[in-house]
Amino acid sequence: MFRMKTLGVALALIGSSFAAAGVPAAEVDERIADLERQIAELKSLIVSNSTGISDNLETLSVQARDIDEARPMKKGTRFRYGGYVQLDAIASNYSEGKPASVMDDLFVPSLIPVESLVGAGDSYTSTNIHAKSSRFYFGTQTNTDAGKISSHIELDFILSGQGDERVSNSFSSRIRHAYLKWDYAPEQSLLAGQAWSTFFNVGALPDLLDFVGPVGTVFERQPMIRWTNGPWQLAVENQTTRVNLPQGGSRIGDAQLMPDLVARYDGKLSDLSWSLAAIGRQLSYEERPSASIEGGSDEQFGYGLSLAGKWNLGRNDLRFMASYGDALGRYMGLNAFNDGYIDTNGKISTIDQWGGFIAYRHYWTDQWRSNVSISASQASNPSSADFAATGTLAKSYRSMHVNLNYLPAPKLQLGGELMYGVKELENGLDGDMYRLQFAAKYAF
Repeated sequence: MFRMKTLGVALALIGSSFAAAGVPAAEVDERIADLERQIAELKSLIVSNSTGISDNLETLSVQARDIDEARPMKKGTRFRYGGYVQLDAIASNYSEGKPASVMDDLFVPSLIPVESLVGAGDSYTSTNIHAKSSRFYFGTQTNTDAGKISSHIELDFILSGQGDERVSNSFSSRIRHAYLKWDYAPEQSLLAGQAWSTFFNVGALPDLLDFVGPVGTVFERQPMIRWTNGPWQLAVENQTTRVNLPQGGSRIGDAQLMPDLVARYDGKLSDLSWSLAAIGRQLSYEERPSASIEGGSDEQFGYGLSLAGKWNLGRNDLRFMASYGDALGRYMGLNAFNDGYIDTNGKISTIDQWGGFIAYRHYWTDQWRSNVSISASQASNPSSADFAATGTLAKSYRSMHVNLNYLPAPKLQLGGELMYGVKELENGLDGDMYRLQFAAKYAF
């Protein structure tokens, strides 16, 4: 209304100006009528544009509602996914017979066949082609007033017992990682779920084609609660005990009350990143002739220490790990040694163990790189007076890996690896294996 009054006043002033200038009244009326037509056209154009803008705003509003309805996550939550597809072709030769089938997929040191007391066995060769090491992960990240909250779930297909190689080669997935993480302050977080053990420095693991790698590496994933404060990590992790029995064989038990306790410090010195970790464990053994009757039982406490790191040498790097303790047990070399043994008095005794590796990665060119890894582990087994079947216990392992990898495009890798492994028992019997592995891998 204000604008119309303003226009009227303007027209009146224009008419007065023309009259004062001696312009004829008819011409004045004609000019005013022309101005009124122009004003009417402007008004029409403004109304039309306003309607178009309104229509566009309504369209954008509808599209925004559609996006919110189709959003896979709540607004404010970021979604991520990734993984890789890998095909492995593995040819193996065992000097002392056929191992368990899991050895067709990955190297498990304790499963290397050894010669028997009556003499050497017949060698065994096999070739296996599979895609079980392929994996997929997805996760979320949400910023809240309490801090950043994230989640991570990761699956692969290794160790599946459901596959049928005759027709379909269908293998079921398994959980690798499943955890939530709350970053409640800078460099401070709380993790709950299944993840790599705090005792294991994953960044030091060699760049090998084999699924695990050196015999002397720490390697463990399990449920835990982990608190991180800067370079310090403290964790309460799932417990279980595996001991050697006097009559031979072994037993796994979960009767212990105390979880495994881990403390770790991550340090950095120039191009060297390193970690020092310590673990305390309660080992427990309990016989149950029936669910309601308790037999012999005992518990013992043990420890483990691990120093690991990675030293960057330009583009190349040197990786290492050294571990020692009397309860390394299942934490080293895929349970290459047990956590302890039941002595002649029916009590748990621990076993001093050590293991380690050193690995070098070298880039020949931007597209070619190689890795060399040497590893060993050993246990100080009991005497026959303390454990009658001591001769059957594993005494030591050794392994070596050499590979060559070609990267024709980002995240695409074609490689070949030669591996040697040997296992020796306390009584001197041993066995070895050679393996040639080819792999094609594409990460996404």
